[in-house]
Amino acid sequence: MCRLEFGDILLIMNNKSKMRVVDFFCGAGGFSEGFRQQGFEIIMGVDKWQPALDTHNLNHKLNDSLKDVLDFWKDDSSDTKDIDAIPNTEFIIGSPSCVSFSMSNKAGKADKTQGIRLIEAYLRIIAVKKHQHNSILMGWYMENVPKSKDHIKIGYTFEDLNLSKWARRNKINPKRIAVNIHGSIFNAGDYGAPQERKRYVVGEWIKTGEFIAPEKTHNHHIKSCDIRNKMPKPNATQKHKDWVDPNYPSLVLRTQEITDHFYDTGLYEIQWEKAEHLKINHPFMGKMSFPENENRTCRTIMATRSAISRESLIYKSEYNRHGNGEYRIPTIREIASLMGFPYAYQFVGSEGLKWKQIGNSVCPQMSAALAKALRKKMEFSEIKLEKLDFSSLKENYTKVKNLNTFTEKQFISPAKRKNNARFRRHPFKIGNMTVDLMNYHPNLKDTIGKKWYVSVFFGTGDYSVIVLQKEDLKKIEKVLSSNFSKFLTFKKNISVKPYPSEHIQKIFEEDLLLNNKNNPLKVIKKMAKTIQTYDNCTKYIEVEDLFPRKKIPMAQLMAMYGLTSLYYREIGL
Repeated sequence: MCRLEFGDILLIMNNKSKMRVVDFFCGAGGFSEGFRQQGFEIIMGVDKWQPALDTHNLNHKLNDSLKDVLDFWKDDSSDTKDIDAIPNTEFIIGSPSCVSFSMSNKAGKADKTQGIRLIEAYLRIIAVKKHQHNSILMGWYMENVPKSKDHIKIGYTFEDLNLSKWARRNKINPKRIAVNIHGSIFNAGDYGAPQERKRYVVGEWIKTGEFIAPEKTHNHHIKSCDIRNKMPKPNATQKHKDWVDPNYPSLVLRTQEITDHFYDTGLYEIQWEKAEHLKINHPFMGKMSFPENENRTCRTIMATRSAISRESLIYKSEYNRHGNGEYRIPTIREIASLMGFPYAYQFVGSEGLKWKQIGNSVCPQMSAALAKALRKKMEFSEIKLEKLDFSSLKENYTKVKNLNTFTEKQFISPAKRKNNARFRRHPFKIGNMTVDLMNYHPNLKDTIGKKWYVSVFFGTGDYSVIVLQKEDLKKIEKVLSSNFSKFLTFKKNISVKPYPSEHIQKIFEEDLLLNNKNNPLKVIKKMAKTIQTYDNCTKYIEVEDLFPRKKIPMAQLMAMYGLTSLYYREIGL
């Protein structure tokens, strides 16, 4: 490509101020940060969420006000006044909200209408800036979750983008394609981000209509341990030590300049125990690591800060504790680094707000790869990692609420459970079935805590369920006696009598430090450990006509017998 193809515009590109960018749905600014690192000037961010916009303003030295991108979609197809008021720039980037398309939202079955509206409102802006008289727009990008690809068309006419009257006024056929969609799905890990984060990226180099794809730089993805092992420990006490940013070797900060990291994120046992169960013993999903497997790239960081979900990131605590505080979630600075933000990048708000901003962000390494691709198209060399300039960010740490406390957390006041909190837990999942202790009937979910049930679930999706009755105990005992030589020993080992039935719900709701051996959480865990001490407990045995299957794992029969003995025979439920 000849450097003069763009005439006067390209001739002045050596001037940094002419590599200008407006970032729509800017959020906290991950998309902007990658472009900033590569010498582009971020002149405006557009977002409707104040905490994120405050963060974007702080880090990019702006003073933008709240604006909803949907406001650029007008009832009148000739009305582009709001779009015209947006500064004309050489580049536009945008990340429409992905909630509608995310697989985490109703298993991917959420209404897509809102997500499509946001995308079309963004593309309406692109169409006007691209086709307006004396346009200087040279290129644009848009990113979203992979599932959005199924709902984005290959081309949008002016009519599609509510620009029919505007097009006619500019002597353009409204049925003509205004914006073509070209792009692909990219993994941020391929470009140096220490996270598995796949995104659908589309865009256009206006002159030729082509999509400028980033060049893959990392055949081997950066592991979580490659980042966390280079970071100071959250309980570090060396307040005057220098630390090299694990993502950016040109950035070195002292301990006191690193925000949101030196505080205790330890979890109560009732929190991490629930996450552990969902990760390694989920009734219908695969097994995950607990604690986190750091010899792999970090899983996608979610926008919700959670300590009790299957998607929670959980590490062993640096403090020598057992039970409460034994495990912890990442600090804000850890997830920011795992997302690819530099140490000097600051986030405004509370811990939960900071986490949400980071989880909603574009990995700066991914956006920097796109920026590098544009620089190459313009015949400019990339700015190398060791030459990146963070001087504009360095004093921002004094302008935010810093979460650092340099103190150890005291575990004396766990969050209370709601009255009539539900309980459902199984010792293990083997043979695509579970034996669940429940404080509600599986078919009568409104009555909670009055009676306790042992329910056997077979299969997933269109599963079948049997609620065991007291009379089933003798049938199960007969089968076990015939197939399990150590049955009498097992029977003796589980003969721990819990409190009367009316107290079980109270124990579950009030024993938040898990001190009571009769807490059903502890009973289930002990039951699992006891059963797993027996050899061949996973072998399949004949069960005659007791269940929908002729053969089931012996361990599941042992769980049925153990739980039914404890909660039916002993206390008469």
